[in-house]
Amino acid sequence: MNSVFVSGSISIKTLPFEVIKSFDKIIAQNIHVHVGDADGVDILTQRYFASNSYTNITICTIYDRPRNISSNLFAINRVDYDKNIKSEREKQTAKDNYMTTHTDYSFVIWDGKSKGSYANIQRAFEHDKKLKIYYTSLDRCLTKEELIPSNIENLYKSNTGYTPSEIVAKIKASSIYTNISKVSELKAWLISHKIFKEYQNKHIEIDSKYKDYFVVENYGGNQTIKYKQNVLELIEINSIFGMKK
Repeated sequence: MNSVFVSGSISIKTLPFEVIKSFDKIIAQNIHVHVGDADGVDILTQRYFASNSYTNITICTIYDRPRNISSNLFAINRVDYDKNIKSEREKQTAKDNYMTTHTDYSFVIWDGKSKGSYANIQRAFEHDKKLKIYYTSLDRCLTKEELIPSNIENLYKSNTGYTPSEIVAKIKASSIYTNISKVSELKAWLISHKIFKEYQNKHIEIDSKYKDYFVVENYGGNQTIKYKQNVLELIEINSIFGMKK
């Protein structure tokens, strides 16, 4: 194993002890590190290796000069991307794709919410790369048994939620006896079972007993409700016939 792509969530402000132990092993084995130039895990990774005078590092960036760089001894790789791409996120995705495909394994330090980190994990699976994930909510690295795409999706969606259309698709693909086949029918079901209460201004209030079944986001006064996987269990429990045989 000669190279690793280290990535992670911008929300992370300090390196966990287990991650530091992994970094020390990287140093001991002289593994070449590819890392980006963002805040959060990227800059924390750079600082740790710079503080240990480890310079087998390449900082990948889409800019003429990296946004963050902790040592002038680090190599810089300006990653090219399709100039037809206008979105900043898509440009950064092109850079992350380069780092995934040009390294032997991926090490992701993840808060379970970061969409970019989740995409890096999915890409590692797609390219059959060796993968290590430190999951902050568990304060440890995931086991080999936990490193399967379906489990990673469940972790991600338990933090970010499924959209109404995604949860309806899951209902339709399940064996639950229900007449819910559209988003409007799902909403009506939740209101009729007094899980949701809708006010005249269209604002939805979730009964306090059921708040753990949903992820509620509020941006600029606008409310977005997403659904956790256990909503399916809630619908099944309240189905007259339960599950189809």
